Amino acid sequence: MAITKTRVVGRIEVYPAIDADSDPRLMVVYENTFDDSEDDTLPETTTSTKFLERNIVSVDEEGTETSTPTDVTGEDQLVQDVCGAVWTD
Repeated sequence: MAITKTRVVGRIEVYPAIDADSDPRLMVVYENTFDDSEDDTLPETTTSTKFLERNIVSVDEEGTETSTPTDVTGEDQLVQDVCGAVWTD
């Protein structure tokens, strides 16, 4: 049998904006469980942490800054909902 991975949100923390020109940031802790019914050493659970900001800022070779909204469509629905709630205009 194949190993399966299950990812669930373990915790979401919202950090307030540090000044009037910034937005709140999020820390998401995912619990990842790997399992195989034919392997007696499994399941195994690990955690992974992701930090999300409303916009990703990049600077090109000429020093021009570009701000791109963070794409959270691949995140758990709860994470998307929290981002939508704290990243309002």
